[in-house]
Amino acid sequence: YNNSQTVRGYPDISANGANYVVAVDGELSLVYGTSASSPVVGSIITLINEQRIAANKTAVGFLNPVLYANPTALNDIVSGGNEGCGTAGFTAVAGWDPVTGLGTPDYEKLLAVFLALA
Repeated sequence: YNNSQTVRGYPDISANGANYVVAVDGELSLVYGTSASSPVVGSIITLINEQRIAANKTAVGFLNPVLYANPTALNDIVSGGNEGCGTAGFTAVAGWDPVTGLGTPDYEKLLAVFLALA
């Protein structure tokens, strides 16, 4: 799934991972990173599964083949990067990149793709 089209790169997709408000021991604070973005993606897939089950279909299962076959169901991030720790990091570009993968989920588009499957 990288430039060679023979092996997988990561991430596959991404989501905003900054400024999520959480409560810990009654105190509100902001969190950052995959601990914030992963639950968002999981929640989107849960909503899609809920709609599939309501349509008498099974849960989506392994997502990657469908995501890579339908990249327009994601918001392609084409600018920015992940500079830090004294490195230039990677730069977001059109299509898959090592900063945001295929992009961020577009719920309506992903729902349409997954509902169209058997």
